[in-house]
Amino acid sequence: MHQSFHVHHQQAQQCDSFLLHGIIDAHADQHLEEVVRLASAPTVQLDFSGVGRINSMGIALLLRSIKTLKHEKQAEVQISGLNQINSMLFKMTGIFLMAREVNA
Repeated sequence: MHQSFHVHHQQAQQCDSFLLHGIIDAHADQHLEEVVRLASAPTVQLDFSGVGRINSMGIALLLRSIKTLKHEKQAEVQISGLNQINSMLFKMTGIFLMAREVNA
């Protein structure tokens, strides 16, 4: 059974926080596009504490979204709430070259 992906957005003056829930795969595309569209603060924090699996398509979508946030929105992207497997995956795929891991 597919665990649907969804995002909860909290906005503060200097930071847009997005709490991600579910499995990040091809079905997450529209939600990640919405994250990019909604982000307007100089700092964007992506909280992965509610995320289970991330497949290769999910990694590609995350890379595209983070690149857009950095280059088009001029935002600093922060990542928090990673489990051990996803942290290793982010290291291997270069996501940590574009976004900084922080403790939430």
